[in-house]
Amino acid sequence: MRTPARTLPIRLPPLPGEALDSWLEAMARRMDTALGDVLLHFGFPVRHRAGDQFRGIPADWTIVLDEQLTNAVAHATGTSPETVAALTLAHYDGRALHMSAGGRAVSRHVLWGRGGGSRFCPECLLASDGRWQLSWRLGFSFACTQHRRLLADCCPHCGRVPRQRPRSGRSVPRPELCGNPPTRPTGSISAGCGTDLTCASTLLLPPGHPVLIAQGRVMEIIDGAAAAFGPYRTSPQPASAVLADIRALGIRVLSDLPAAVLREQIPADIAEAHLSTDAVSPHTGQTMERPGFMAPPRAADTAVAVTMALSILEQPGIHPAGESLRGLLEAVREELTQISATSIDNWGRGISPVLQSVHLAALAPSLRPSEYVRYRITTETPRRPTRTTRDIEQRARKVPTMFWPPWTIRLAPPEGIHARALAPVLAALLLIPDSRTSLDQAAGLIGDAIDGTEVSRLLQELDDLPQWPDIATALDRLADYLDAYSTPIDYGRRRLLDYTGLLPHDRWLEICRRTGTPPGTGRRERIARSQLFQRLSGLPAESLPDDLGGLDSAEFRATSLRFTALQTPELAHALQQEALNFLASHHIHDEPLTWQPPTTLLAGLSLPGPDPARVDLPRLHQLVRERQHPVQHAAQVLGTTVEAIRHALDEHPAPAPTLTKNAARATGRIRQQARQAIPAERFTRLYLDEHRSLQQIATFTGFSRSVLTDLAKEYGIPLREGPQDYRRRGTIERDWLIDQYVHRRRTLPDLARETGMSTANMARWAHTHDIPLRSRGGASHQTALRTAEEAEELPAVLRKALTSPYARQRLSRFLEARSYPTLTEAARDLGIHQSTLVIQINRLEADLGEPLFERAERGRAMRLTPFGEKVVAAAGARSCQP
Repeated sequence: MRTPARTLPIRLPPLPGEALDSWLEAMARRMDTALGDVLLHFGFPVRHRAGDQFRGIPADWTIVLDEQLTNAVAHATGTSPETVAALTLAHYDGRALHMSAGGRAVSRHVLWGRGGGSRFCPECLLASDGRWQLSWRLGFSFACTQHRRLLADCCPHCGRVPRQRPRSGRSVPRPELCGNPPTRPTGSISAGCGTDLTCASTLLLPPGHPVLIAQGRVMEIIDGAAAAFGPYRTSPQPASAVLADIRALGIRVLSDLPAAVLREQIPADIAEAHLSTDAVSPHTGQTMERPGFMAPPRAADTAVAVTMALSILEQPGIHPAGESLRGLLEAVREELTQISATSIDNWGRGISPVLQSVHLAALAPSLRPSEYVRYRITTETPRRPTRTTRDIEQRARKVPTMFWPPWTIRLAPPEGIHARALAPVLAALLLIPDSRTSLDQAAGLIGDAIDGTEVSRLLQELDDLPQWPDIATALDRLADYLDAYSTPIDYGRRRLLDYTGLLPHDRWLEICRRTGTPPGTGRRERIARSQLFQRLSGLPAESLPDDLGGLDSAEFRATSLRFTALQTPELAHALQQEALNFLASHHIHDEPLTWQPPTTLLAGLSLPGPDPARVDLPRLHQLVRERQHPVQHAAQVLGTTVEAIRHALDEHPAPAPTLTKNAARATGRIRQQARQAIPAERFTRLYLDEHRSLQQIATFTGFSRSVLTDLAKEYGIPLREGPQDYRRRGTIERDWLIDQYVHRRRTLPDLARETGMSTANMARWAHTHDIPLRSRGGASHQTALRTAEEAEELPAVLRKALTSPYARQRLSRFLEARSYPTLTEAARDLGIHQSTLVIQINRLEADLGEPLFERAERGRAMRLTPFGEKVVAAAGARSCQP
């Protein structure tokens, strides 16, 4: 084991940032001792001898020092091993340079590693008595920020880079002098070139010069753990990645940027210093064919490259940086005009994902619409696809072939593209963000309702819309949501179900009988089955086989709008239950009939289509009963689209209308159909001869019991009385029934028990006396009495609103919603559907007789009306909240 070197009698601490060879030379000079003797004292092996000339510190010792020599120097000088190690280029390994595989050389092919030599600041050498900074050896050092000078590249006399070779060990070193071998053969080797480097002339830069700012930023990057400025703010990157980005952009500047453009972009002094002579390799002395791929040989070249690169990377975000880079790409030489999303792969190794995002943002105007979606251009960080084929297949199972109606309506323009045609296109496009899936593959994954050509055609039309960026944003947000969360419906499975048994004819007749819906001549049944098929399967209604009722003409589809308008809540509920029963028959018990992603994902976007949630439902229900083409009429009056009206009626069917002249005519048509289907002789046989009940005949024929009753009277067929003939139980006086049922709010079962008759008989007496019955499912006797009594004690402004079932819930929901900017956000936090809250608020406003809210508009949140504030004050005063 080597004996540790004795401690030196005179110690000289290293300067901050000093290089190892500079420090050792300074100690030899301080002790007035030859450099070779000092090195031998530390135990450095004799690496080079030429005759009797001992050569000094080899270049690789300045790059990295082994542990034994590190400890020997530290012991002899009274410093720590960590301090000694920090004087070598290994201190920057992994940040500003990369060591070669052997560990004793700097890789010149990664970042801008310099194989040897050092730039220098003449004024720094003069002020420090010849002490050399370690950072001057880095490829990213080009200026002295203290003295505002460009660093010198070489000795002004011999023209060679200093410190590429070991200094002679036979003499006391003078580090401020050039130590390169003499240019004259007769010169002293130990003296070297001997030129005073403190007298070298370099470009003086004014305060605030972009080159000085760039050098300061580079050293900040190198000395920091991670860079978090400009586009790196949201995604901090390690120093090596950011320097790789600077190098990649620098290559484009040095290799491809025309001189005229460069002069426009940077100050004239540094531009002229860069353009004055060609870049020459310090190793071969030849002009570099690919400038920037290796460390630029001159400080001026490096300064231009780094300053231009940072002018892009200092922008406040990825998209502003992309706009800045776009200018550079547009100005590069003609042979590089063919630029694609993958061309950045040839810019160099180690590029960060942030620069890749900046590059994609720069290409945004030239990308095809599908690429615009694929690379998520509208997001904060555009990126190349990362999702696997399996990921996209899983996403496809969460998407119906016919895109969710509320989303389709918002994304479809009112004119030009029909929402029905756009729905499968949007479903296919939803598989494109962050994936390598082609348009044809995407169309196949969502059910083959269209092909890639059709997707591309309509995508081009969407791209022409001014709202296209927000449409792409909506698709990207939704794709992220589906990837992050599970959904309650497996549309992949739904698409493969056998729908042969969906809504058979006898079930349709039974539903019509129970809901009082005329069954029609067959077309209405086919429409109902087709619409139910689309809601269940997510496929277009046209996909249903013709023998099951599939749509086969534009006229048929137009008729379906009429069916949507005439559908009642009772019919809609019955069809929904039928659909759930169908799913259960296929062993699907854990899925709802329909589902849609939250439309809150669309918040803040400017989209071409209307918001169906803003449709005035009470007014809509009034309008659809007024015209022959009610859906189109309602859309025109309410200033929205037919599809928005259709969706609103699908979700909230209009109640059955009161009997009007048109309704009377419709009833007359139904009776005429009944006469044709059940003539008097057939009715007589079924009812009198076969002793079938009216209920059985109604089930058998599909006509309602009331129609059959009227038909029997018309035919003169006496009807049998039921076993509980109410006339045998006595007479119910009208005044008594009005007092008990209407004023006292007692229930029919309660009154029936009191009089000893059935509830049905009591209902018949109410009908006889023309007393309207309360709807089923209404408040109980006790609840009704309590509500009426409590309402008398309330403030007058609230009294009218709290005399019906669920009134207190409506008032409570209003009070809870008043602090939100929109009803949509209020419904989300209350855990209810947005349309439910809208209906409740509308009902409360109708009961009170005045509006409570001024609804939210773009740029303005929802707020209370003066009347709404009175209601809030009254409710608070009487503690009316449940």
